[in-house]
Amino acid sequence: MKSRVFRQLNVFLLPVICGFLIACNTQPSQRSQSGQCPQIRATEYAPAAMAAKQNPLSTNQENADAGKKLYQSSASPVACAQCHGENGDGNGIMAKMFEPSPRNFTCSEVVGELSDGQLFWIIKNGSIGTSMPAFDKLTEKQIWQLTLYLRTFEIKPAPVNNTRSSKLQTSPAQASL
Repeated sequence: MKSRVFRQLNVFLLPVICGFLIACNTQPSQRSQSGQCPQIRATEYAPAAMAAKQNPLSTNQENADAGKKLYQSSASPVACAQCHGENGDGNGIMAKMFEPSPRNFTCSEVVGELSDGQLFWIIKNGSIGTSMPAFDKLTEKQIWQLTLYLRTFEIKPAPVNNTRSSKLQTSPAQASL
């Protein structure tokens, strides 16, 4: 009897103790941080014909409002803002659950390089190796509206102002100092 109780305790306690010891010895992982710019990704490329497509929708208030509504609340399977954040910075309420972290749409170093067709393709099909699901239930028009809205988040670097340096006249000797 004593032996049976001991075996049953071992069956239950051994996995619990092993799990605890493993958890204590585990080093923290090098997780990417949400909101990071730029974000290194190995995102699959859209087929060339798709990647080359330009958004056929005009940039007007109706399309902007529809894209915003989809992004903030009504896209399915989940509203984009839940992961990518209300401001598109990759800091949504679910962001910390994912590795790699959700895309930061404010980062012009990354998003500025993505074509409309590439964005469309990723939204439609998801992104392998990330937690980005396929939004294949959305219509083509809705996906194009989302791509228009995503572009509104991009923070472009301020232009370099060379007016002062172009007004200064220096001799070659002065310029080398």
